[in-house]
Amino acid sequence: MTALEPISPSTHRRGLPIGLKIFGLTASLLGLMVIVVAVSTRRLRQVNEEIINLADYALPITDRVAQIDVHVLEQELHFERVQTLYEIEPLHEERLQSELMGFAERGQQVDGEIEAAIALVQTAIDETTLPQAKAEWQHIAPRLRAIETEHQAFQTHASELLELLAAGDLESAHQLEEKLIAQETNFNQAINDIFLELEAFTVEAAQAGQHHQQVVQTLSASVASLATLVGLVYATLVTLGLVRPVRSLKVGTTAVQAGDLDIHLDTSSRDEVGTLARTFNTMVDELRLKARLEETFGKYVDPRIVKSLIQSSDTAATDGERQVMTVFFAQVQGIETCLAPLTPTNQERIINDYLSLMSAPISNHDGVIDKFIGTLIMGFWGPPFTDGASHARLACEAALASIDQLTQLYPKLSQLDITHTGNLHIGLSTGPLVVGNMGSEAAKAYTVMGDTVNTASRLKGVSQQYGVTIVINEATQQQVSDVMATRELDLIRVVGKEDPIHIYELLGHRDTLTTTDGAAIAAFAQGLAAYRQQAWNQARQHFNQCLAQKPGDRPALLYLDRVDQLEANPPDTSWDGVWQLTQK
Repeated sequence: MTALEPISPSTHRRGLPIGLKIFGLTASLLGLMVIVVAVSTRRLRQVNEEIINLADYALPITDRVAQIDVHVLEQELHFERVQTLYEIEPLHEERLQSELMGFAERGQQVDGEIEAAIALVQTAIDETTLPQAKAEWQHIAPRLRAIETEHQAFQTHASELLELLAAGDLESAHQLEEKLIAQETNFNQAINDIFLELEAFTVEAAQAGQHHQQVVQTLSASVASLATLVGLVYATLVTLGLVRPVRSLKVGTTAVQAGDLDIHLDTSSRDEVGTLARTFNTMVDELRLKARLEETFGKYVDPRIVKSLIQSSDTAATDGERQVMTVFFAQVQGIETCLAPLTPTNQERIINDYLSLMSAPISNHDGVIDKFIGTLIMGFWGPPFTDGASHARLACEAALASIDQLTQLYPKLSQLDITHTGNLHIGLSTGPLVVGNMGSEAAKAYTVMGDTVNTASRLKGVSQQYGVTIVINEATQQQVSDVMATRELDLIRVVGKEDPIHIYELLGHRDTLTTTDGAAIAAFAQGLAAYRQQAWNQARQHFNQCLAQKPGDRPALLYLDRVDQLEANPPDTSWDGVWQLTQK
């Protein structure tokens, strides 16, 4: 698979998706909860019905029966008082009427309570859904009606007895009294039996409700425990099934981040995690391919350009654009000539060593190696590889580092009995350039174009003419003047250009200059100013002072020779101090 090929759909048989697994776990737990709720609801409904049966029927009916019993006893008490009053002479009419009235009222209350109890029992029979309770009420109802009948009979006999007492027929009254006492005893016993039965039923119903409540609690706790256990086991299995491959994926991601592209994940899982693992392996394969591409093509093109081309799906990353950049040209004078006697194999080896050594400072200082033209090295700095404020400084750093690199080449030449005395010459130029992919449809190169490139190439040649190592243009000097020591060499007009340019020698870092170096630079600057004013004697004096501080200074010697020529052949009045170069 290449970097541009899409990832093919997986042919693995799909297993249960993670979402379905989690949904199954959730649905199972919810199902158990529904069962618990259903059973609990049914039991609680039964408990609720039992409580309603107790609160609305059993307790009120029991209370009615108790009230019947109380009123009957009160009625009997009034009846006994009436009997006693009839036996006392003289008859106390007022008290007698009061007791008779109390007897009648209690009788009405008993009848009312019995009717209310019968109505409540009938309502319970109609409303209750509990079979046991319905059977109990159906058993109680006829007994209450029997009590009602017995009470009516009791009241009838009591009224007859009172009439006999009022008529003075004591013998007949005593005979009826014995019969009435028997009725009274039976009636009280019936009331008591019903009361005890209702009390037992109430206790039994309360115990049944409590039992059902305990069953609900036990069932809820059991099913909740079972649901928790099943949920924990299922969740553990699902979690382990997810965590293990995810951890492997994390380990793989960490390994890739650390640069290990030989990692391979297990893809046996048939869910989304397995799909993710297969996608990860495909990604690693593509990264491995990209790494090989970068490693291979990085030997021919700057690795940053290769990476930009690989990572970009279109040409936007290498479209042409205008930028202010710094261009670097460097070459060791005469290196090709001294290598000519060597065999082709040795020539190739030494040239490769030379180019590797002399181009390393460009890469080491974030520059782009543009091309090699024989032993000439071209590089550039600027956006997007360096920011706009630092490219000139980085180019100067690389140029200074190149001087030290050259010393590592001499031992290699000595091993082949080659003595080389050529000098390194470097030209740096900062200015606007067009940077981008340039070339034919068949072959392109990421490079720069513009006058700045030509100027840098010319300045490399100028450095040889002025006998210095590094020459920079004015734009470069302005960007590095705060950190680099420079001196103006001349105002020249290069071959093929009409506009003159100021050129400067790059001497090194400001903090590395000695007092002697500073004095030489100052003397040279004074000599250059006098030279431009055609003050030949003053110029000669200052250049000699420069040589006194820096013996053998090639630019100072060049100007002394030039002063002699101009003094012997004075320029015309239009002379502006610009020196016209005649060679590149």
